[in-house]
Amino acid sequence: MDTLDRISIWIIVILIITSFVLTGGHRGEARPGNKQKQRSAAADYALINAEVQNKVKVARNLMESGNLEKAEMLVKDLIEKFPYEGAPHMIMGDLLMRKQEQIRAMPEYKAAVDLNPDYLDKKTDMFQGKKLNVAVTEALDEVDREIRANPADKSMKKNRKLIYYLKRRIAGSCG
Repeated sequence: MDTLDRISIWIIVILIITSFVLTGGHRGEARPGNKQKQRSAAADYALINAEVQNKVKVARNLMESGNLEKAEMLVKDLIEKFPYEGAPHMIMGDLLMRKQEQIRAMPEYKAAVDLNPDYLDKKTDMFQGKKLNVAVTEALDEVDREIRANPADKSMKKNRKLIYYLKRRIAGSCG
């Protein structure tokens, strides 16, 4: 055994001892008392989420009853108040689809899916993939029609990119 072998053995021994010391030093950190901060933050989010869900239900009821203007005002207020919630964006997309504005609905659906990917997860109660697939197909038909009418329109090409992005997200969703 030469010097290089002895050095290698000592380095391995030191690494093993160091790993035991580091793992032993972190024992007991996962105590029930340490989770109180996480639980309170989750409780606060649940309250905010409940408020959003209640207002979303009201907006959906207004939309179903045909009062699209009031529903749109309520949803715009929700989007302004809770910009990081996906539900108001999803409702706004539904409103725009109801108004036959498929192209304008796509950025809202994109925002909803980006903020809450569970809309594309078949294993959750929030799954909206089939509805989104129909909406994307309708919007793509509309964009293609607009591009055929005016091939130089850059905004429609941008909208087509957005629609293809949504199609990829829908196709790559959990399943």
